[in-house]
Amino acid sequence: MQISGGSERAFRAIYDAYFPRLSGFCFKLCKSETATEEIVQEVFVNLWTHRSKLADLSSFEAYLFSMTRNRVVDYFRLLAKQAKVIQIWLTQRNDGENEIDEQLDSEALQSLIADAINQLSPQKKRIFELSREKGLSHDEIAEMLQLSKSTVKNHLSETLQYIRKHLAHAANLASLLLVLARVLEK
Repeated sequence: MQISGGSERAFRAIYDAYFPRLSGFCFKLCKSETATEEIVQEVFVNLWTHRSKLADLSSFEAYLFSMTRNRVVDYFRLLAKQAKVIQIWLTQRNDGENEIDEQLDSEALQSLIADAINQLSPQKKRIFELSREKGLSHDEIAEMLQLSKSTVKNHLSETLQYIRKHLAHAANLASLLLVLARVLEK
């Protein structure tokens, strides 16, 4: 297989031949255009990165589809974690805990989430508010906004993913500032 030797032309031919098929396969599984694009691009990056191992494969096509399926499973695991974090936050927010430290943490988290929500497109922001703040079902939102149920689900999924990335970025920044503060104390 020429790609295992580093042939960019061979890689391009594989990319052109398999990108549409992998994208269709991935979209059928995750129902998100954004996730599909990211997953399939990641598959091809990994393919190029580990191209030296491709010469030993018995079925290249099975390998590609298996890699894609595994990335979709990882995507769903990530979505489950995101949903769990947001659910915990919403539960804590609704429990009305009054300890000062918890209240400050909750306010900071609310502020970060509000900041992330404010950066969404108007449609995604509206769908998120109807779902999370008004408690409407996907069917109710779809009917209200004259969208398909799958569009509502995709927008919510993408919004939760965006919020998670926003929170992770803020947490990384906070960790960095904490380390910097400790270094400056010494």
